Amino acid sequence: MFGKKIKSLSTAGIFLLLIALINLSCQRDDICPESTLITPLVKISFYDFDANSEGDTLAKPVANFSIRAVGDTLNFEIPTNPSEISIPLKTDVDLTSYEFILNANDDEEEEPTSAENSDIINFTYTRNQEYINSACSFKVTYINLEAKLVAETPSSNNWIKDIIVDQSTVEDETTTHISIFH
Repeated sequence: MFGKKIKSLSTAGIFLLLIALINLSCQRDDICPESTLITPLVKISFYDFDANSEGDTLAKPVANFSIRAVGDTLNFEIPTNPSEISIPLKTDVDLTSYEFILNANDDEEEEPTSAENSDIINFTYTRNQEYINSACSFKVTYINLEAKLVAETPSSNNWIKDIIVDQSTVEDETTTHISIFH
């Protein structure tokens, strides 16, 4: 009788130990918290070119603005007549090109109107990948950011008059990285 109790206790002990080991080997679901900083967007502000030539910096919204990634089908939700926007840069190459469109046609089915004016800006940078954790994976920050307007012939066709890189390192979305004067 005493042997049966020991045998049942050791079986129960082994069973509890097995359950404890299984429980310890399980991990919680990996969910990336919203508070975790991930790959930042580039913040662009639009300013009045004429006011800048007088030494002032005056925000100037872009009329009927639209933006398209060159060579990509990426679409953006842009506020109506924005004075600032935030856009992503590619994380797998060191060049991203966007077409910035002034007086864009709202209907994508229709042909562009004569009032529509588009300028292409090439963004070049160096990517710096940082491992966050298994849930959030990698975060990319950008250093040595440059923005160059693709020249048109004649140059008077460009609605963008000047581009200034305010922050060449993109680590967060709180400050303006690029100022565009039009």
